[in-house]
Amino acid sequence: MHEMGIVYGMFDTLRDIIKQNNITSPLLSVTLEVGEASMVVSSYLQECFDIAKEDTEFKNTKLIQKEVPCIGRCSKCGHEFKVKENDRVCPICHSENDFTPIDGTEINISEVDFE
Repeated sequence: MHEMGIVYGMFDTLRDIIKQNNITSPLLSVTLEVGEASMVVSSYLQECFDIAKEDTEFKNTKLIQKEVPCIGRCSKCGHEFKVKENDRVCPICHSENDFTPIDGTEINISEVDFE
């Protein structure tokens, strides 16, 4: 389950943000943009976050997840389209499963909210 590794990496990044900005107030929430094609299971990520935050400075922090749609570029015609919404079929030339993902594969901290 790589979700736990993602959570620990996020904690390291949050600690860096706190240190670099001399923040002394508690972190209320962190918003994570999770790409549809990132291979992250949202429920596992939440569960890992809830387990890992206990006994840390993030024990009262809320995780907010925002799904980023996977956008693919068709290898045949070059059209960019939402992969899941179109069942992996290019809506222009109708080629199936023949695309390169160009967005929606990432996991990024997009927002932090402090008290």
